[in-house]
Amino acid sequence: MEELRLYIQSRITVSSVIEVIIITFLIYKVLMWIRGTQAEQVAKGIIILLILSPLSNWLGFTTLNYLINSMFTFAFIIFVVVFQPELRSALEQLGNNKAFKQVFRKSNRDRTRMLSDIGEISRAVGNLSKEHIGALIVCEMNTGLNNIVDTGIELDSDISQELIENIFTPNRPLHDGAMVVKLWTNQIRAAGCLLPLSDNRYLGSELGTRHRAGLGISEKSDAITIIVSEETGTISYTEKGTLTRNMTPAMVDQLLTDRFMAKDDENDSEKGFFKFRGKKDGNEEEKETDID
Repeated sequence: MEELRLYIQSRITVSSVIEVIIITFLIYKVLMWIRGTQAEQVAKGIIILLILSPLSNWLGFTTLNYLINSMFTFAFIIFVVVFQPELRSALEQLGNNKAFKQVFRKSNRDRTRMLSDIGEISRAVGNLSKEHIGALIVCEMNTGLNNIVDTGIELDSDISQELIENIFTPNRPLHDGAMVVKLWTNQIRAAGCLLPLSDNRYLGSELGTRHRAGLGISEKSDAITIIVSEETGTISYTEKGTLTRNMTPAMVDQLLTDRFMAKDDENDSEKGFFKFRGKKDGNEEEKETDID
């Protein structure tokens, strides 16, 4: 008994415990990244193969075991090809870590100008909502959206309420696409852009293409997307793969102010937060949501 205890103590070290915690955390994050995506089913298939490999060897199925082990020879290439969207999303989230943001964040922002631009956007969204005019405004943050801008018409114009409303007016050439706004440079970069649709298979059937596109870009970048429903006039926003509905122009103004006007990352804990009644992920029940 004493020998067993000494053996266990020799195997369990501080470094081994830390290693187990890191591996557990990484597995958890991988499962969270692929949950609700097409890669989820592929991951289940890979797990089944991992189980069949030792099982086939134990049962003496030589040919089956050889085939499964041969597949694992090319596992790395298969993994990269199949999970390319998830790997890209994971690397983008790593690059958007607060430690990196602090290093690469631009300084000397014109805070007054940015506040004015945020007001222009919120007022335009309010008017579009009243008139039941559909709109999709992507507010670029740290993740570059050049590939999205390239799918539309580049404008590089000043942000103004009139221009935003004019672009989304029905029967105009750029009405159906998304607008990309970069508040850091006080510009409407492009309009009429195409966005990737969400891979989430659990979205409600009442959500249209605009909402799915807004969720799609939020899953692949850190952008905040403001959405106005053409049918109901409801204002929503997406961030980090989450849809929040029943916004007001004042809430949009506060949201963008909180996200873009923070002084420094070390002051994030001192930032204010606001509460509003919203609907998330197509859920029809009213919820109280905190935005910090």
